[in-house]
Amino acid sequence: MRLFVALLADGTVLSLVGAERWSEERLAGWKRRAPFFCPACRQEVVLRSGLRRLPHFAHRKGTACPAEHEPESERHLIGKRDWFAWLTAQGIEAKLEPYLPAIRQRPDVLFRHQWHLYALEYQCSTIEESVFYERNDGYRRLGIRPLWVLGAHHLRRLSTPAGDVALSRFQWLFAHRFSSSSLPHIWYYSTETKRFIRLVRPLPLSVRRALATIDSVPLSSLDFTALTAACHPPLPPLFWEQWLEKKKQWRRTFPLYPNRATRLICSDFYQLGIVPALFPVEAGWPLPRGYLWETAPFIWQTYVLLPFLRAPGQTVTMAQLLRWMDEKIRTGRLVPRHLPLVGGDNYRQAVAEYVHWLRLLGYLQREAGGRLRLIKPLTFPATVEDMLRQEGRLLETIRDTPALAAYWQALELAPSEKHEQKTGKEKRNGE
Repeated sequence: MRLFVALLADGTVLSLVGAERWSEERLAGWKRRAPFFCPACRQEVVLRSGLRRLPHFAHRKGTACPAEHEPESERHLIGKRDWFAWLTAQGIEAKLEPYLPAIRQRPDVLFRHQWHLYALEYQCSTIEESVFYERNDGYRRLGIRPLWVLGAHHLRRLSTPAGDVALSRFQWLFAHRFSSSSLPHIWYYSTETKRFIRLVRPLPLSVRRALATIDSVPLSSLDFTALTAACHPPLPPLFWEQWLEKKKQWRRTFPLYPNRATRLICSDFYQLGIVPALFPVEAGWPLPRGYLWETAPFIWQTYVLLPFLRAPGQTVTMAQLLRWMDEKIRTGRLVPRHLPLVGGDNYRQAVAEYVHWLRLLGYLQREAGGRLRLIKPLTFPATVEDMLRQEGRLLETIRDTPALAAYWQALELAPSEKHEQKTGKEKRNGE
């Protein structure tokens, strides 16, 4: 593990931040002060420097440190130095590489802002999910808020549209959501360009692909408050065109992957007379909290509709609907996405959001006792031409429905205080 901070034998703390600007004589003078010791394991470390690397302390070969999780690259070393300098330049009290013995972890930067203590981790290498959870949970146990930033080399843009990105399960772990917004975001930082990159509102197309809004600014032009503020960018210009094109691809390609989960899903669809490639037009639409599912939108949303098709005319409660979805998760048909940095949000909120969306479009009606009834027939395309026409028509309906104005503009369907008050009034009126 590469360190900027080490101890002398008497406990004096030494820091190499900014040492890349020191003269060779000054560095040589520091090396003569050896031995140096790791603040975490107290084993001896050596001071290393060179023309192509930042001066740093390193453990001797063959030694193990309890705070070392993975080898550090030069990019990682530069990145944590940049973030430390960025915070201290704003007058924020920060410590570089402090060791926390209670959890045997060493965040890249530990800092205090207002009433909260934060641990900033600049993650350049891929680590096991279990390691991510362990480190994240360790900070939580100490009342520290973890902030994770990915190296920009992890950001992989696909095809021509700027917002079409590949997001691995590992990258999804880094999705933050602050209480001021329903939109998640993933942070990246480029040590080469010194730019902070924010990927906002990733809307999943599949397990490893999403449409998102991406912005990039110099780190030096941001302050910490702006970094964590709610961000509500507009949809990319070609968003709906891209989304409908993806729906066409789902219809063409889904039945071509005969793994166990696909066979189970196709069987469920066929039992209700649904040809998998001709799933309802009303399924497969983007939702603000759709990211809480790993399963593609057209699959999990069709499963929400199936209970209403199994018993035409019958009502279904939300509790029954959620039990139905839970059973499909248990049997491997559906896979929720577990994200440790988005608070208490889970896939059930995405289901409730979709049900609310269907109500606003007039497909579902809520009756006494909160029971739901399908009152408007779903649309099943018979041909590709039917599909294009019907999905275009539903898109126009979405755009022209006043109650869906916020959804259309920013995919913000999180209930506002006003909406919650209205819902409460509706309940009192016995809807």
